[in-house]
Amino acid sequence: MSNDRYQSLRPDDRDEIDDLDAHIDDHIDLDEKDYLHTPRLSRRAKILEALNRYRWVIDGVLIGLIVMLLLDRHWDWRSNGEDAGLEGAGDVTGFAPRFSQKITTFSPDPMFVPENTSEFWSDEVRQKWLGLVPKGLGYLNIEHPEKYRDLPATLVGYKGKYVVTTSMTHQLHCLYSIAEVFSAYTSGNQSRIPFETPWHLAHCFDYIRQGIMCAGDVALEGRQTTFPEGFDGSDGWDAKHVCKSYDEVLDYLNRNRADDEVWI
Repeated sequence: MSNDRYQSLRPDDRDEIDDLDAHIDDHIDLDEKDYLHTPRLSRRAKILEALNRYRWVIDGVLIGLIVMLLLDRHWDWRSNGEDAGLEGAGDVTGFAPRFSQKITTFSPDPMFVPENTSEFWSDEVRQKWLGLVPKGLGYLNIEHPEKYRDLPATLVGYKGKYVVTTSMTHQLHCLYSIAEVFSAYTSGNQSRIPFETPWHLAHCFDYIRQGIMCAGDVALEGRQTTFPEGFDGSDGWDAKHVCKSYDEVLDYLNRNRADDEVWI
């Protein structure tokens, strides 16, 4: 092997190499020098860099998941009617609208059941009761019943119609029946007691009980102001109740009534 293959550098050669290094340094900017001398990124830094690079993709996926969860929750309510968003004492079928609410203070009106109970059958008292209910007493004609869910069975006697009734007017009918029997007994007019009274009143007591429990009115009531002397407690007339707009309810019942019969 030839001895001149590996030769020591001469002093002049070293000077030339040093000059070349200096020339290269002059032509590399600071950023390039920093890059050349930057240590390798840690694993954590690489992960963070990747996440930041694809952040818009991650954000889009998360937003999509949120929308899907909201739609699933909405569809579940539409499907089974069991959700906290349902209106209290409202309709689960989708037929009745939601009604606006207002704060109401009750006030006494003894004319619905006069102190002289023999006056219960007067025209004045009857009109008071009829003024509470719509024509048709809340019996409603459901057009296109296939559009609604969990409808109750249609009532008989309405050929070609899908007719159901309404809980509120049913309860008022029951209350009227109780007041009628009470007035008949206390006025000595037992002949005015309807023949179906025994089973009908038993039904009405139970139905009104459950209607009151369902509504669950938790308005706070204070000390009485109308009781006879010597009686204390609460008469309820100072309480503030959260109520549906009764005008809106009556308008809805009238617009969808199955017939024009006036009764209670």
